[in-house]
Amino acid sequence: MLKSISCEKIVETTLIFKSSLNSVVGADDAHNSIGKSSILMLIDFAFGGDDFPTKCDDVIKNIGDFDVGMVFEFDKKYSFIRNTGTSNDIYHLEEQSVLSIEDFRSFLQKKYNIDKYALSFRECVSGFYRIYQRDNYNDKRPLDNFHKEGWVSIRKRILKLFNEYSTIEKLEQNKKSETEHKNDIKGTFNTGAITKINKRIFKQNEDKILEFRALIANIKKSLETNVTDIKSLISKENSALKRNKDSLIDMRIKLETSLSRIEDSLSKTALKNSKNFVQLVEFFPEIDKERLSQVDSFHNGISKIMRNQLNEEKRSLIENINDINKETQAIDKKLLEIVNSKEESVYMLEKLIELDRLEKSLTQQNNFWEKDEDVKERIRMINLDIKNSLIDSIDKIQKTINEGLSKYINKIYLENPINPVIHILDNDYKFDRGDDRGTGKGFANMISLDLTFLEKTCLPNIIHDSLLFKNMDVTSIENLISTYSDFDKQIFISIDEASKYERKTQEKIKSSQFLKLDKNRVAFGVKWKNKSI
Repeated sequence: MLKSISCEKIVETTLIFKSSLNSVVGADDAHNSIGKSSILMLIDFAFGGDDFPTKCDDVIKNIGDFDVGMVFEFDKKYSFIRNTGTSNDIYHLEEQSVLSIEDFRSFLQKKYNIDKYALSFRECVSGFYRIYQRDNYNDKRPLDNFHKEGWVSIRKRILKLFNEYSTIEKLEQNKKSETEHKNDIKGTFNTGAITKINKRIFKQNEDKILEFRALIANIKKSLETNVTDIKSLISKENSALKRNKDSLIDMRIKLETSLSRIEDSLSKTALKNSKNFVQLVEFFPEIDKERLSQVDSFHNGISKIMRNQLNEEKRSLIENINDINKETQAIDKKLLEIVNSKEESVYMLEKLIELDRLEKSLTQQNNFWEKDEDVKERIRMINLDIKNSLIDSIDKIQKTINEGLSKYINKIYLENPINPVIHILDNDYKFDRGDDRGTGKGFANMISLDLTFLEKTCLPNIIHDSLLFKNMDVTSIENLISTYSDFDKQIFISIDEASKYERKTQEKIKSSQFLKLDKNRVAFGVKWKNKSI
């Protein structure tokens, strides 16, 4: 716990704190600008905060930078000095050494046993130090550490505070590892070292791999026996190639015959012109000319349809003939390779090497496709596990928070108040205040949330500025002071008008008071709020 703060610039140079409620008490007339919030900001500074030099710059401007002595008590006393002008360096008196601000915060993290929750000290406490200058008291968004904080970081912090993050953390680490593996595979595809394929190509590759392996085994067997077997194998391949070529040539002849017929038909179906019927009229003057014209038009239409169909068939035949020519050329090239081989064994070795290369290439493609699919499936399953784990943890946390909200709002308001309810959703959270939308009730709801976290989590302390109490009625504040006093964790508050509360409450405030301020006794001994004349 924080035992004390010492500073020569404060009106009371040493502030002594208790293990429960600690109050800086203002004037009975609620006089403002006396430094209550600045003192709370100095406590935040003692807990490793960075805001005092910038957000209390009026103090620095009027009294200059100063040393702040801090004594913490855990297993023993630890004393430090931090200067507002060199706040990144903290002097450790017992060790006579300088700590960086990161090391100092790590010290607090370990001594408050927050390290086992995978939380930094400031991540743990910052959102619950609700002081005017820090502007973190939006009662509609009480879980946000700062304006427009992202939901992912809020959710992670809540999980850590309730010690529900360890399982999800392991899953996220596994997901990170698998994602890196997936990116490595993707990088291999992007370099072109391995061709990326789909499921259809994968199955085609499987068939080809089996075919290649059978051929490889056959060639190896021949090479292991004798040359006669090699010649026989080559002869079989040669014969197979020739049979394939003969079949293709027969097919080409049939196609070329069909093409010739179509070209002949096209030449005989040339469109007739009406002039061809002029001679017919001359020989038969009595013929019906109008009827003859209709026959002429009909004949021309039929001819156009026939020519279109014939031209389409012609194009198809030409394409098929060209494909056959390419296949026969490839066979001729293969036959030439066999004929030109000086030794059958050399040819077979070359063929073996080529088949082995093709088999390895396709096998590698399929292996990488399977690896890619496997890692995608593992990531999918991890995401499902994370989702299920989140559902379980969030349900548990939500139930705990809402029970705490009900408990503490009913301690503050005794006449059946509307309980605030938190809804933790997939992409955000909602703090539902019900139909009681008053400012005082809104702050009381937020205070109830803070007290729930203080009771149920590793949160070591909270700070509440007097602005949170301004719109609350006297009775509810009296109940709140009583609730604060029951905690065995440190709570730091500022409060005004203590005299208006019942004697019992006044005694609690008096007992918790570590500094009394009024318009004649301001926090830093100097008034600078009034305009100079």
